[in-house]
Amino acid sequence: MRKRVLALMLAGAMLTGMLTGCGGKGGGAATANAEKPALAEEPIDVLNQEETMKMSVVCLQGYTQPDSETEKWLEERYNLDIEVLALPGWSDATSKISLLMGDETQRPDIIWWWNMEADYTKWVDAGLLVNVAPYMERYTNMVDYYNSIDPGVMFYASGEDGACYRIPGDVAEPACETLWIRKDWLDNLNLEIPTTLDELEDCLYAFTNDDPDGNGVDDTYGWNGDGYDYRTFWPWIQGCGDGNGRMDFLRMEDGSYIYGPTTDDCKEWLGRVAKLYADGVLDPSIITDTDRDEEMANGGFGATYSWVIWNNPSTGTMQSFYSSNPDAEWIPIDMVAGDNGNPQDDPASVSAWCYFGITNVCSDPERAYAIWDDMASEENYIRRRFGVEGRDYKDNGDGTYEIIHDKDGSENTEMGLGIGLFQDLFSRKDACNIANTAETTELFEKVKNSSRDAYTKTIEKKNPDAYVVNNDVGTDIGDAMKEYTWGVIGGGKSLDDWDAYVANIESLGIQKVVDELTEIHGAQVEAYDTYMAEHGE
Repeated sequence: MRKRVLALMLAGAMLTGMLTGCGGKGGGAATANAEKPALAEEPIDVLNQEETMKMSVVCLQGYTQPDSETEKWLEERYNLDIEVLALPGWSDATSKISLLMGDETQRPDIIWWWNMEADYTKWVDAGLLVNVAPYMERYTNMVDYYNSIDPGVMFYASGEDGACYRIPGDVAEPACETLWIRKDWLDNLNLEIPTTLDELEDCLYAFTNDDPDGNGVDDTYGWNGDGYDYRTFWPWIQGCGDGNGRMDFLRMEDGSYIYGPTTDDCKEWLGRVAKLYADGVLDPSIITDTDRDEEMANGGFGATYSWVIWNNPSTGTMQSFYSSNPDAEWIPIDMVAGDNGNPQDDPASVSAWCYFGITNVCSDPERAYAIWDDMASEENYIRRRFGVEGRDYKDNGDGTYEIIHDKDGSENTEMGLGIGLFQDLFSRKDACNIANTAETTELFEKVKNSSRDAYTKTIEKKNPDAYVVNNDVGTDIGDAMKEYTWGVIGGGKSLDDWDAYVANIESLGIQKVVDELTEIHGAQVEAYDTYMAEHGE
């Protein structure tokens, strides 16, 4: 799962990202270097190669330690000499990636990146990435997987002329989050599971004021989540008005485009959340950059909107929480209904949030792609992602598995296992993700189904660089929007100034951005429909 990275992306630069293409996450770079590479006469048998191939790979999440057991397994299987180039961390990773790509003497064979659309376009124009489209037709494990998830994944990854310089690294489930509540607190206070937004708020007030943990101390809050992250307030965003108050641009059913943060629906949910904050129902940390996983593990609040994978017993967040709160019980519940009577979960993007590619310094690009494609097969993926059966995980024989050594566990590093190596350089979310229990799989399906109406309004950009007006004024609009809306939530600004706020956003050029969306994204929708007509099945 893309956990902390999404919190950082959305908290630290959420609206800037939205206004510069983060919502699409999949650009369509210029295709000046779209010449197809030559293919070997026959498909490469990656398991029987006499010559050792050197392969340097840039990665971050999933990297554990050098010379791990997984790395050695890959080297022996494919006759490789792997050099793992670990990025310094999320905050400094993009700078390091740019430096590596800009210096041919340091450029890796396999590069991984996220949220670097302008850089990606430059790399393609400069011929630094290999067009892997011909390889995708010959070695099909990765493409077949993505097409089974949604054919649109490859639409966003490819260029306008069919060339493809990047491989989707990780595509989220259609919806990744659900509404969580402390059932033990409900039981202690004789409360029912809420089904409406009003009932949820009643529970939150009770969790705050009525000593739900019975310790006689005023030390509980009703709600918390990732701080400085609008997704934290999703139940209100989707439930107020027609659900058009999402903090992004939206495409309406008639093909028109709106800016959610200036709608009456947004004003309504801001008002409700601001009252909860003023009444002490929300943990004060919610207006700072805090981590949902850490906040959940620390406890002290009774409801949140967060990751479906918390439903897995092996999840570190829940293990940390229950180690300190053994009598507690978190449960996922259906999204509450708001004014529109159509409860929706938060939809994720179809396009990948990160990519990897083969660079022009790679000695044998086709062999490199074929190796990665073989790694993507079900058996090999499970071995790389979950380790050795019997030692690192146990097959219970009934379709369920017990994770013994988790990729985030201390044993992974201490024992040099390398579980999860290259995790975000192709990640499966199907049955190969054996960490999911049957109940978690069902929960993913449930939130997927309850997010489809919301997804129809979601805008994904294939080529964010094409939105010149948006990229010119987007930062100023985003900054102004964040300053006002977070000010309203925290009590520093008033909804009485709503009209002045909207006028300010308009003065910064929001209508020009909407006009540009109508033209460019409208054409993309037509291209997407054509693509799906050809590839949709």
